[in-house]
Amino acid sequence: MYQYIKAILSLFLDLIPERKTYNDDYIKELDRHTRIIQVPGSIIGVFAMLGFAFDTDAKLHPEFPELFYFRIGYSLFCFSYLIFFVYNHLKNKFSNLEGLTWAYLTYAYLLFTAAYYTGRIADDAPYVSGYQMLVMILPFLPLPRKTLFIYYPISILIFFVSVIVYKPDLTTAAANYSMQNLAISYVLGIFTGLIMERYRFHSFLNHKRIIKKNEEVTKTVEEIQALKSQQDGDYFLTSLLLEPLLGRETDGNAVTIDTVINQYKKFKFRNKEYQLGGDYVSVYNLILQGKRYKAFINGDAMGKSIQGAGGAIVLGAVYNSIVIRSKMDPTSSNRSPERWLHDCYLDLQKIFETFDGAMLVSAVIGLLEESTGTLYFINLEHPWVILYRDGKARFIEDEIHYYKLGVMEVPTNRFISVFQMQKGDKIICGSDGKDDLVISESGKYRDINEDQNLILCCLEESDGDLEKVISVLKSKGKFSDDLSLISLEYKLGSFSKPGVYWKEAKEFIKLKQYSKALDVLLSYNSALEISITELKYITRLYEKEGVLLKAMEYASLALENFPSDTRWMFHTSVLYKRLYSIYKSKSFLEESQELSERVRLRQPSNIGNLIHLADVCRLSGDKDRFVYLLKQIEILEPNNSKLMELKEKT
Repeated sequence: MYQYIKAILSLFLDLIPERKTYNDDYIKELDRHTRIIQVPGSIIGVFAMLGFAFDTDAKLHPEFPELFYFRIGYSLFCFSYLIFFVYNHLKNKFSNLEGLTWAYLTYAYLLFTAAYYTGRIADDAPYVSGYQMLVMILPFLPLPRKTLFIYYPISILIFFVSVIVYKPDLTTAAANYSMQNLAISYVLGIFTGLIMERYRFHSFLNHKRIIKKNEEVTKTVEEIQALKSQQDGDYFLTSLLLEPLLGRETDGNAVTIDTVINQYKKFKFRNKEYQLGGDYVSVYNLILQGKRYKAFINGDAMGKSIQGAGGAIVLGAVYNSIVIRSKMDPTSSNRSPERWLHDCYLDLQKIFETFDGAMLVSAVIGLLEESTGTLYFINLEHPWVILYRDGKARFIEDEIHYYKLGVMEVPTNRFISVFQMQKGDKIICGSDGKDDLVISESGKYRDINEDQNLILCCLEESDGDLEKVISVLKSKGKFSDDLSLISLEYKLGSFSKPGVYWKEAKEFIKLKQYSKALDVLLSYNSALEISITELKYITRLYEKEGVLLKAMEYASLALENFPSDTRWMFHTSVLYKRLYSIYKSKSFLEESQELSERVRLRQPSNIGNLIHLADVCRLSGDKDRFVYLLKQIEILEPNNSKLMELKEKT
């Protein structure tokens, strides 16, 4: 039974742990509230009792002149407090007599004096009603609830003592009615006081909780801001590492190069805006076998911001080292463009394999020969390369043959793509940020563009200009990933057309008068005037005449001016082998193998070239290479008759 009563009292009296925890702060809050009302309350107190003192009390109770002094005493008390308050504030002093102390004293004076004189004249119902008003005022004052349990009992005691001493007539019906109302006012005052104080305390407690929560949020925000500042510092340092790795050697008149990098992650550091991401673009001048090339790469490392930037830094560092080595090392710079690209891919792949699949990079690595416009490239699971020609854009690829850098499985049928550019052509490479546009957003769902041909339309709309392409893409949707683009425009003239002697030579060829046809084609003043088509015919005519050295001379000249013709490269390689069979010069065999290896890098499944290359290796004494090539041929065509002949020669 005791436990139930205790529980009910605890609930009614709101005995919660927070009252002890925040008691001091709660008292300070009440003190602040009473300071708000102390001045207007004192002003009201100065004038509130004057009407009673000088008029009403004298008319109703002339036998009780002491009432005048109670009234005037309260007015003087309030007036003296106002003087005290003004004096303190003019001196900028803080007094403990303000706030709650003022409220305690002011209300105690009112309640206790009223209890005394109301008890003396308790038979006067209007005065008892006035006393009831004073009793009911206490719950609405911002005072601690203990004031209820202190002031009410004291006032009741004073009232009863006054009634006992002065013995007013309480036997009348009006007096009984007044006493009942007075008792009810005390009961209501207690309950109302407890309810009001409970509401007041919980309002304070909620405010306190909000402040505490705001402090926690503010602290958390400050910690987040500190971490963000530290993170932005890390981003800044990372961007400093990536920036010098972005090669931009764009000199020369043969090729015009434009690049755009728009990393998705933007950040501010020391009031400057920077960007960071996994896209990488680089262009360098390179000389291979005496010819000038533009070596370029467009890469997209896996991951966002710092992770992607890490992959881009590794890609840039390794690629730059490859280019620098090629510039400084004569042996490295003496490689064919196909071999250089193949070795570059293997070097990059070996580095990214060490990350065990944790860092993958898609890329297009390429070489553009400045003198002929021949483009050599490898696409490592990157978006397809685009050709912009005569106002139209199209892909020059239709499938991907390589995996990303870092994928552990390296394709065995690796090959180099070759494309012949014409004057005014633009080759454009770009990361998938140009395709992954957010077309629309609805809550948590986003509609991502899936049309890979959208970039083609944008290029045509912007006349192939990269800066305009960015604006057009923005009009189509919102970027959701890093974006990088590189454009290489070939500026030199197209290959010369057959000259004035071509028609006449063709007539002799039709008549099978090869000597006359050859004489006509050799009538030009300079070899520079001879077109590539005519150079090839001169080569074949010399072959028919059996003058293989001259045939080799013109075949090499045709190949040098038009290296993208893989069939002619194979023909020239065979021609060098025929020269070796006559003159037994190792140099002819080396040239034949070099050209045949280039053909193999372009067309690894070309059986005719593989058989030819295997035979060249046999003649040169490279047994290991010969055996390896026989195995490759056997995988492709195990029943090939030429394969059987080569095996018999081992």
